[in-house]
Amino acid sequence: MVNVPETLSSPPKTKRTDPMAGALMRYRVMAYIVGTALIILVFVAIPLQYWGHQKLVAEIVAPIHGYLYLVYLAAGADLARRAHWHLGRILFVVCGGFVPFLAFFVEHWITRRMNAERAQEAEALASAEPVTLDSLDR
Repeated sequence: MVNVPETLSSPPKTKRTDPMAGALMRYRVMAYIVGTALIILVFVAIPLQYWGHQKLVAEIVAPIHGYLYLVYLAAGADLARRAHWHLGRILFVVCGGFVPFLAFFVEHWITRRMNAERAQEAEALASAEPVTLDSLDR
């Protein structure tokens, strides 16, 4: 019988990230993808269809953009649910997927606002007095 020494090692620690950061990153990635697909659709595929009489590019790009827009909406809805957004911000995100170039501006604005709000929340939590049993007796 082999004698194996016991080790006091703990299981590998997994890095716990902020769920809001993950939702924000998914939204940002989808905003860039959908914004790019919309620009290709509006400024390449549709002109080729109507002026170049080449329907193939529009027939390929339009459904791709449509499906990607649904994923973009899901990512935006996930972020909106986690961040408790009001209706105006949600509508701004929705419009970002079908107005050319707007997705890039909306993404930048949302990212800046979300980072500022998260920093304020972290600062408020850091400055809050921790609750102890002694403070409850007062």
